[in-house]
Amino acid sequence: MASISLTKGAITRYQNGTTNQSATVKVLNIRQCESSTATNVERYRLSITDGQDTFNACILAPELNKLIKDEQLRENSIVKLEKVAHNLTSTGKSFLVILNLTVLPQSTMPTVNNNNNNRSNTNICPIEMITPYLNGMWKIRARCFAKSPIRSHPVCDFDFVDASGEIRIVAFRDECTRFHPMIEVDKIYDILGVRVKTADKRWNNLRHNYELTLTPGSIVRLVDDTTINTSIPDVHYEFIPLRDVSKQSSEAFIDVIGIVDTCSDIIPFTNRTSNKDSVRREITIMDEDTSISITLWDEQANDFDEELAENKAVVAFRRIRVAIFNNKYSLSGHKNMIMKINPDIAQAKHLRIWYNAGGRLTNNRITTATTTPNRLTREGYPWKTIGQIENEQLGRQGRPDYVMLKAICMHIANDRVVYTSCPNNDCFRKVNKLLSGLYHCDKCRQDFNECHWSYMLRAELVDSTGAIWVSFFRQQAQELMDNITAEQFAQAKENVSYLNE
Repeated sequence: MASISLTKGAITRYQNGTTNQSATVKVLNIRQCESSTATNVERYRLSITDGQDTFNACILAPELNKLIKDEQLRENSIVKLEKVAHNLTSTGKSFLVILNLTVLPQSTMPTVNNNNNNRSNTNICPIEMITPYLNGMWKIRARCFAKSPIRSHPVCDFDFVDASGEIRIVAFRDECTRFHPMIEVDKIYDILGVRVKTADKRWNNLRHNYELTLTPGSIVRLVDDTTINTSIPDVHYEFIPLRDVSKQSSEAFIDVIGIVDTCSDIIPFTNRTSNKDSVRREITIMDEDTSISITLWDEQANDFDEELAENKAVVAFRRIRVAIFNNKYSLSGHKNMIMKINPDIAQAKHLRIWYNAGGRLTNNRITTATTTPNRLTREGYPWKTIGQIENEQLGRQGRPDYVMLKAICMHIANDRVVYTSCPNNDCFRKVNKLLSGLYHCDKCRQDFNECHWSYMLRAELVDSTGAIWVSFFRQQAQELMDNITAEQFAQAKENVSYLNE
C-alpha cells in the first residue's frame, strides 16, 4: 500500500500569511459551527495537523460542505489543501478559510505496522507509538488497570496498559453509558475506532502525551486468552530508588517499591478545607539504600492491613505524590494512586531476596523523610513574572503550581493580619473563644486557657508586568513583617502606644 508524507511546516507558513502553496495535512476533528441567523449557512470548523503542528481554527468554505455530507471528508482524512486564505478575528486571533481541497484516496493513506509477522496482529499498535498521525485500521490490545465512576454530563475514563506503556481512554455521553458497564478492571480488551487527542495534563497524570476518546464507531472486544494475559502487565511501573526521592520536585508523581517497615494505627482528624472527619495512616517502606515515610488517606488508610508491616510485605506504588514540608521529603497517597501488595514482578522478588538475606539487619539506612537537604527547595521551579502567572492561569486549574517570583511588596491589607490559633504544635487551626473564656479548637477537640497568635496576611506584589495579591502565613509572613512576631503585632494592634516603645 502506497504512503504519503504530510507537509511539515505548512501550518506555520499559512499563519505567517504565505498561502500560495498547497499542502498535505490530516483532518483530526470536524464540528459544525452555530449558523448565523442572518444567512442560515452551515459552517464547519476543522482541526488539522501537518505532522509537526496542529491548528484548530480552520473554517470550511460553504461550497465544500457537500464533501462532509457525502462522507468523503471525515475525521482522519488525508487532504491536499489547494487554496486557503488567512484572516484575523476582531481580537487578533488567527484562522484559516479552506477554499478548495482534494480528499486523497484511502489507498494512499499511511498505515500502522508494528513489524509483527503474525498477520492477525499486524494492526495492533503499541501504546507508546500512539500519535494523532496514525492512520488506517489499527487497534490497541491492553489491560484496564483503573476505571473512574461516571461523572456529570456524563463522562468517565479508563486507564489501559500494555507492555510498552499506558494511556487514558475517555468516554462521553452515549459512549459513557455504553462502555462503562462493559469494561472491567484487570481484563484485556482489543479497542479500535478511537480518536487520538493531546492529553489534558490538568486532569490526566499518565505519562503518555496523548489520550483516546471513544466514538460511536468504536469497538471494544474482550480478549479471553491465557497466553496473552501473561504477556500484558497489570500496571506499567517506572520505579525510582528511594534515595532519589529527594531529587524530585514537590507534587511530582513517581513510582516506588519497598518493604513495609512500620505501620501506625488509624489517625482520625478533621479536614481543614472541607471540615469533614477523615483518617490517615503513616507507614514506612525501605529498600536497599534508605527508607521513607508515606501517608495514606481515608479508604486507602482503612484498607491497609497492619499485618503487612509484621510480615514485611513488598508494596509497590504507582504515581504516588512527592511531599516536602519544612525541607523534609515524604510521599503522600491520593485517589488516583495505585498500590499493589506483593506484586509478581522482578523488582519485588529482588527486594524479597535482599531482605531475607539479611537486609533487614542493615543499620546504616538514612531515612529520606527526615533528611533536610542543605539547599533551598527551589530546584525545578521556573522563574515567572506576574504577567506570566496571570496569562498562564497558574494556580487556577484545580491544582497548585509552584514558581519563583521576584517582586516588590507595595501594600499589606490590614483587614486581617493575625488570628488566634491552636497552641498545639503543628496545628495552627483557628480557635474560637467560648463564653467561659476558654479557647476551643475544632480539629484537636480541646479547650485551652490561652491561644497563640499566627500570621495570615495578604500583600500586593508588583513587578514590571503587573500586580498580584499573595497570601503569607506564619514564618514567611513574619519575615515580610521585618521579623515582628504575630504576638507582638497583636499586642501593638491592641495598644498603639506599644509601637513607640
